[in-house]
Amino acid sequence: MKINIWYNRWMKRFLDGPEWFQIVNQERRNGAYRMPTLAFFVWILAWLWRIFTIPALLALIPAGLLVLYSTISLESPVRIAAMALFLIITIDFLVGWVFRPKLRIKRIVPDRVRAGSKFHITYQVTNLRNFPAWDLEFDRYIIKKGLEITNAASVEAIKAKETVTLSALGLTERRGVYRLFSPIADSLFPLSLTKWSYRNKGNSTLIKVYPAFAELHNLTLPSGSRFQREGASRVSKIGESMDFYGCRDYRDGDDPRHIYWTGSARRGELVVKEFRTEYLSRVALIVDIHVPRRRWQWLKQRLDRRSYAKNFEAALSLTSAIADFLTRSEYVVDIFATGSQVYHFQTGRHLACFDSILDILAELDANPKPQLNDLPDQVLEEIAGIGSVLLIFLSWDDERAQLVTRLREAGAELKIILIDATGEIPDFVQLINSNEINSGRVRDL
Repeated sequence: MKINIWYNRWMKRFLDGPEWFQIVNQERRNGAYRMPTLAFFVWILAWLWRIFTIPALLALIPAGLLVLYSTISLESPVRIAAMALFLIITIDFLVGWVFRPKLRIKRIVPDRVRAGSKFHITYQVTNLRNFPAWDLEFDRYIIKKGLEITNAASVEAIKAKETVTLSALGLTERRGVYRLFSPIADSLFPLSLTKWSYRNKGNSTLIKVYPAFAELHNLTLPSGSRFQREGASRVSKIGESMDFYGCRDYRDGDDPRHIYWTGSARRGELVVKEFRTEYLSRVALIVDIHVPRRRWQWLKQRLDRRSYAKNFEAALSLTSAIADFLTRSEYVVDIFATGSQVYHFQTGRHLACFDSILDILAELDANPKPQLNDLPDQVLEEIAGIGSVLLIFLSWDDERAQLVTRLREAGAELKIILIDATGEIPDFVQLINSNEINSGRVRDL
């Protein structure tokens, strides 16, 4: 039993691979881990890449062929050439081991980055050894598709006990959340044939890539916007939910905490500050995240899937632009998304709220099941209580028409935006092309 537990733990670490290279195609069946043959060879290739550089891998192939030929012809002079190649690689490996680096690496990356933009990575590296570290490269590993380090940080030498600051440049190609594993430094010293690495374990970081969007110049909201008196103290992060209105003479029953002592001393009689209730303007933003599941047996469905995915990203980009406009206009935004459950995100009226919206949109995944009509009645009542509702749809069908009917029956005023839809579309629906959204030409809604 203990041997079985030890074996499963060891196999898990083995199949997971090193932290900088995770195998995602592994499966667990009956408590044992199984990895496809192709993934196993990819894992082996990753370890070869971890130890050897490209010139060394190119040298090992002819060296192996020479060794194979020398076993057939024992008197062949090519054995000397093969032994020379292996000797050079071995010397490089041993010398690199003697001078392998020991570092303290602090990597600084931005918390969130705009999709399609470049970002800077800063490294603060300290050499902990009493001799220099030579030929160092940082974070030369594979990252999830959609984010890459275009110009990796490198340095020729770091003196003993010296601290240096390095920079790298990354590029975000698509929206999502990406994990940068623990920072790792590869030393190519002395001949750049083999690598000796050092990494700071447990210092992985996340980068949230939010949708790219163009700022809106104008947004026409539905006429049913309602002021939310009772929600001020709940959503405001600034302090009290009362606005200063002016000063007046003190009357019996006034709160002594509101006495304006400076003005009272100037006038010679008590003066109190007068406040009025702060009202909030709230807007509900409902995002359609239904993207049909991929079915490989039909080419048309594959093309539809790609079209839906493109429209989904355009919808999130438009959602970001709308949320940006509403936040700058001092609105409180309630975002609703229907996935495996109903997601409701409510923001306040401070700058950090928009950052929270961007983080939400960066992590939001498409839902393969249509569930718009599964919204509970209490959720519809809450949306209708807000009054002004913006809906962003990816298609128009009976399910979405029923949702519109339910919201109107609940008393909500709607503004409906449809992205790249075909067929019969009602007059009250505003149709927008996804290419115009992605190119930043949509500035007025």
